[in-house]
Amino acid sequence: MNYVSVENLTKSYGIMPLFKGISFNINEGDRIALVARNGIGKTTLLRILSGKEVPDSGTAKVHKDVHLVLFEQDPQFIETASVTQNLFNQAHPIMKAISNYEMAMETEDENLITDAIMEMEENNAWDFESKVKTILTQLNIHHLEQPVSKLSGGQRKRVSLAKTLIQIGFEPKHVLLLMDEPTNHLDLNMIEWLENYLEQEKVTLLLVSHDRYFLEAVTDEIWEL
Repeated sequence: MNYVSVENLTKSYGIMPLFKGISFNINEGDRIALVARNGIGKTTLLRILSGKEVPDSGTAKVHKDVHLVLFEQDPQFIETASVTQNLFNQAHPIMKAISNYEMAMETEDENLITDAIMEMEENNAWDFESKVKTILTQLNIHHLEQPVSKLSGGQRKRVSLAKTLIQIGFEPKHVLLLMDEPTNHLDLNMIEWLENYLEQEKVTLLLVSHDRYFLEAVTDEIWEL
């Protein structure tokens, strides 16, 4: 299945051209590393594919059944909201049940915990909650009740990565994951865990990273821009 078709894509900032007339296809199951020198336009290309920026010319067509998930270098959060609220800010019933359960466990209020457990049962959310717990533990994310505004730069990146990995579990079958430098602020154990996680999820992937070992572990082909 063809996920994305790009034809003659061109983008400049002012008088500085980033790329001109590039064309490519991404198909289901592709695991592609995108490499280039800094400032060439890797991040801009990912943002164009995700619809966050528009090209000067050319087309980027995404199949109607494909859902794009973008992990960015500079994550955007609701700054006054808690880590939990940012992680689970979708309306999906299972996502809401897990959010309520995580917040109840932080308060240690028995009544809230009882209600949250019932909601988890009603939505058959325990299996996915276990997966979420693994993601949070492996990325060393704790104190979920604190506002995102209090987090350090490294903590923000890890929360954003956790949110991305949680999100792809709720998306339809055909997911294209776009990742921009996901290993920044991760230690070696976290990077190894992420390698294994992406392999198990079997997602279609377009990845930007300067970590050559990570690229070789999780991608099958390399494109140079």
